[in-house]
Amino acid sequence: MHIDRPIIIALTLFIILLLVFFLVVPEYNNFKASQVVLGEKVAEFSAKYDYYATISKAMAELQSRKDDIKKIDDALPQNSDLGKIIYFLQETAKDKGLVVKDSFLSKSSVNNSKANAGNVIKDISFSLDLSGNYLALGNFISALESSSRIFEITSISFSAPANSVSQNFNMQIITHSY
Repeated sequence: MHIDRPIIIALTLFIILLLVFFLVVPEYNNFKASQVVLGEKVAEFSAKYDYYATISKAMAELQSRKDDIKKIDDALPQNSDLGKIIYFLQETAKDKGLVVKDSFLSKSSVNNSKANAGNVIKDISFSLDLSGNYLALGNFISALESSSRIFEITSISFSAPANSVSQNFNMQIITHSY
């Protein structure tokens, strides 16, 4: 039996084409799909890496500014510890030469104009009745201004009792907290 050479060549080419079509092309398509998935994963990884690098950089910057952040927390604390505030005001007045005759909480209210992103700033208003001289009052006001906590003096009223060297002062002071 003798088979023609052109038929064998045509048959061999046909078999090779069938093998390529059924075996190689599907694997090539899987390879291309895998490359697309790999590209997406690399892009996702790069985005997450950049995100975490940015967070790490911000965290390092916050750590380097720890003292500044502490000053801000002291100026506007999260809790309104009224005892500490009254104690601070009494001790500062005493150190500056004033006598605190009376101190009381005037009001504590939420300041809606200062509300931001869920954090509500509360205004705490105090009234102090003080006795002393004008120089001591000036020193007390300077001490409040240089304090790490934010104090706003809204009003001061003066009265001079008869036959006395010292003056009486009534101060309205507002401070803030979260």
